[in-house]
Amino acid sequence: MAEVVSTLGTRKMLVVTDAGLVAHGIVARIVDVLGSADVEAIVFDAVEPNPSLETVAEAHARYRETACSGIVALGGGSPLDVAKAVGVLASHPGTLSSYVGIGKVKNHLPPLLAIPTTVGTGSEVTTFAVITDREQRKKVVVGSPLIAPSHAFLDPELVLSLPAKLVAATGIDALTHAVESVISVFASPFTDGLALEAIRMVAANLPAAVSSARMEPRANLLYASSIAGMAFSYARTGLVHGMAHPLSSYCDVPHGLANAVLLPHVLAFNAPACHDQLARVALAMGEAATAQAAIDAVRRLNAEVGIPTGLSLVGVTNAFIPQMAQDAYQSANAQIVNPRKPSLLEVTELYQQAL
Repeated sequence: MAEVVSTLGTRKMLVVTDAGLVAHGIVARIVDVLGSADVEAIVFDAVEPNPSLETVAEAHARYRETACSGIVALGGGSPLDVAKAVGVLASHPGTLSSYVGIGKVKNHLPPLLAIPTTVGTGSEVTTFAVITDREQRKKVVVGSPLIAPSHAFLDPELVLSLPAKLVAATGIDALTHAVESVISVFASPFTDGLALEAIRMVAANLPAAVSSARMEPRANLLYASSIAGMAFSYARTGLVHGMAHPLSSYCDVPHGLANAVLLPHVLAFNAPACHDQLARVALAMGEAATAQAAIDAVRRLNAEVGIPTGLSLVGVTNAFIPQMAQDAYQSANAQIVNPRKPSLLEVTELYQQAL
């Protein structure tokens, strides 16, 4: 990493991370690496789960006030997405809201180095940043090829200390990215090649990675997460993500966990519209080539790694289902990318089934 940093022409970089990684000493290791390349590290460690527009603004203010000229993103999807958003603000005028949507980012970002410490987000290679608008209780997406990090570093040692519950949730998150890539209306032979390999790797390695902190299965999950990220950068994600985003915005459910609980329910809904694609998912998971086999395999994998069987077990109630269903129903994930276009009633029923 130090060799790469030394070629960037920057002498001060903002390290975007969270307090937990500071406490575990991982941030100090990155600061030392930057120092070995004669780069000063300015640490911003206030990133929260499902990070907000306010957090992005605060991080950008730190970047600007300290005259940084590059960014290091260290952590799970939340710090990585905040770092991308900071890069947008550092290279464009106005607020982040001006760039919500696809293709509105026109300028190159400052050097952005991404170092994932979970096995699910894939954000280190994707062209999206997802941020929470707390005032409107919505996730907003900034999408552009220009916001993909300039460099990504996959260090398996950084995921060895990841708690088993986080390995499980983020591992199924990676599986969700890959499965939704395969069944997407934008799927292609190129994205299928990536996504199906990611599915195979998650299915083969996730149980072992959850049961023990061994290097090989956790390294394979880390690689699978990035491979899935490459796939969904082009194939996009569907109704699972469309429904997961409101769960995070309204109920503070971690994104990976929301995806994990919803995945089998949404696959069962989608099956009539993507039998053949789900059959290929089943084969990648080592099962018979049927759509039902894929759904059953996902349910078994969820159970084996301890994913909660319902949203009520992670604090979700009926209270916000009408609002969440409306948001999910109107999303591009549901109405453009997903292979089966749901009605508002069907989305509502899926939330209720998943409770």
